[in-house]
Amino acid sequence: MKKILLLVLAVVLLYAATNHKFLLAMAYLYDSDINNDAKAVKLLKDATHNDRDRKSAFLLGYYYKTKKFKILNSKESHNYYLIAANMGDKEAKMLVAWNFYKGIGCIRSHKRAKELLTELAISGNDKAKEILKFVVRN
Repeated sequence: MKKILLLVLAVVLLYAATNHKFLLAMAYLYDSDINNDAKAVKLLKDATHNDRDRKSAFLLGYYYKTKKFKILNSKESHNYYLIAANMGDKEAKMLVAWNFYKGIGCIRSHKRAKELLTELAISGNDKAKEILKFVVRN
């Protein structure tokens, strides 16, 4: 039992060591002090651009998309989701495809939306398969 607990602790510490910027940014974003949002964004941008952390890029996409943080910027949202998608985040790729389909934060491109959804569908993403049927029909 001790070995399992030590292994779990080691994994958690390793994760925290490699993702400290992301974790600290999450703490800043979800505390009650809105003045910490700027610190969180700075950490996430650093983790995205310098550490190539796709979770940080995804969270920036979400940050700029949601009203919760009162910073609505669909172009920045799309750009950070695109970065996360290019780093291999499949959920980000789905959101980027939808943005292209609807023209949210980018120039509308049904062709690009279909390409991304097709890639996801081929990789076995059932959600992408369903959305692709809708996109192809319209």
